[in-house]
Amino acid sequence: MGENSVSGTQFKISVRGLVEFILRSGDLTGGSGRLQDPDAMLAGSRLHRRLQDMAGVGYKAEVPLREVADCGPFAIVLEGRADGVITDENGHVTIDEIKGVFRPVATLEEPYPVHLAQAKCYGWIYGRQQGLSALTIQMTYGDLDEFIKGTGRPHPRYFRQTYTVEELEEWFAPILEEYKKWMRQQWEWLQTRRDSIQGLAFPFPYREGQRQLVEGIYRTIVHGRQLFVQAPTGVGKTLSALYPSVMAMGTGRCDRIFYLTAKTVTRTVAAQAVSQLEGKGLRCRAIILTAKEKMCPLAQGENGQMECDPTRCPRAKGHFDRVNDAVFDLLGQDVMYTETVIAAQAERYQVCPHEMALDTAGWCDVIVGDYNYVFDPRIRLKRFFGETARKEKHIFLV
Repeated sequence: MGENSVSGTQFKISVRGLVEFILRSGDLTGGSGRLQDPDAMLAGSRLHRRLQDMAGVGYKAEVPLREVADCGPFAIVLEGRADGVITDENGHVTIDEIKGVFRPVATLEEPYPVHLAQAKCYGWIYGRQQGLSALTIQMTYGDLDEFIKGTGRPHPRYFRQTYTVEELEEWFAPILEEYKKWMRQQWEWLQTRRDSIQGLAFPFPYREGQRQLVEGIYRTIVHGRQLFVQAPTGVGKTLSALYPSVMAMGTGRCDRIFYLTAKTVTRTVAAQAVSQLEGKGLRCRAIILTAKEKMCPLAQGENGQMECDPTRCPRAKGHFDRVNDAVFDLLGQDVMYTETVIAAQAERYQVCPHEMALDTAGWCDVIVGDYNYVFDPRIRLKRFFGETARKEKHIFLV
């Protein structure tokens, strides 16, 4: 979902999150994600500061930008920070976007499309708000390998192009319209979810001690604390924890519930608890996350090997051209997103089922999965807990 969060009738997203979500395309690869490595991210920040320091007079670094698009019952708040705004002696403005890459920048023939799109968004916001007729977009690329090795002064590669603000407006309009489609569906869903939670009854007569457990968990959520519960088998701990969490979501005290366990059978119990609440009228998007090796069609085949390589996996080829349509269609289906449902949808759209499941999870209210998705820093869901994760309120039922 990008870096979204919901505040009242406002949906907030960063400029980077918007373009990476709406404009993503191409193949899925099994790369190591080197740019997401903490050391690489630190080096990228240092490279940014070094290039900004080299820019000289007339360069204003880290310029915050914000634009609000009124969409009737809700608004989209677009936020970002331009790496630099340069104003020359004639008053002409250049928006600078700095990117670190692990390759010799001399080999670049043109900017990466998603990088340029991010800079053009900044240009549209700044030009519109400042009443400019035209401005220049400058893409500044630095070689992170070279910078990390400490070879001295960076040797950036620049790409520049001048646009009228009207051209940027025409370019940006369809991107915003596409995102409005997602936000309209999400806004409608949030109303449906909220209405279904109001007056939601506990699905069974309370067992001995169960009401006290439900009330204790709700108070814990209200006060933002942690609760450790030891109770015998048969008390109904899963439903007793899930019900007050859902009620707290209905009052805006949380945006998403994570139910975490090490056992597949326990995930099944959690799914049954959600179904029991749905039997009482709850409308809830719930997904059960399954390990990649259990979902990968290649791993289940004769070879038994996961190969996230577009030359070997037809689903990896063009995955990002199709996955948004697959997720949007799935979100319109009133079902629990089990492994079987995900696999069928991935087959229909010929996309990677595991990656599609992770994308779908970004729009879900309840996520059921392994402990490691939250607690293991190597494989945790960075879209929820990474440095660029959206600011949301989570409940963790472990």
